Amino acid sequence: MKIINYVGMNKKVLDVGCASGYLAERLKKNECYVVGIEIDEAATKTAKQFCDNIIVGDVEQLNELPYPSKFFDVIVYSDILEHLKRPDLVLIKFKKYLAPKGCVIASIPNVARFEVRLKLLLGKFDYTDTGHLDVTHLRFFTIKTAKQLLESTGYKVEKVDYTGLASRISVLKLFPTLFANQIILIAKSIESETQ
Repeated sequence: MKIINYVGMNKKVLDVGCASGYLAERLKKNECYVVGIEIDEAATKTAKQFCDNIIVGDVEQLNELPYPSKFFDVIVYSDILEHLKRPDLVLIKFKKYLAPKGCVIASIPNVARFEVRLKLLLGKFDYTDTGHLDVTHLRFFTIKTAKQLLESTGYKVEKVDYTGLASRISVLKLFPTLFANQIILIAKSIESETQ
């Protein structure tokens, strides 16, 4: 998984929306200290075996974390921002916990994939139980709007990567907007650049 590689080794990681701890399990193998935040209490029961600490709660309602400012080397938002009413406010709120040389890694579904576009051409925008049009998604992002979200909240996007066909087949890499499954953004806080 690309996110694991971008996090690296021996990092203090805040996994926002950690679900059952599937990322934490792999990050622990890289000797990372992982704190998860998750609203689903059933999922946290599984995640507890992989995370060093679990905070049970709604990320949009949490105002403070039991950690000092600038504590985390990496804050991961993997498949969570599209589920939030105000992802911008969450990105701003947790920024104070990011170390000066730390980064944010966000993985967001690409709603501009060719399948979704084709369905729109046919007049269909049907929600599904999983995937790009998941019924629980409150927001939808393209590569451009995902970058705008981070940039509008005080981050500088340093790298954009993709999963799916846009990352595996050479000619399709020329058209990531059409063929990317997930958009992966690596960003640094603009404030940390001036410190």
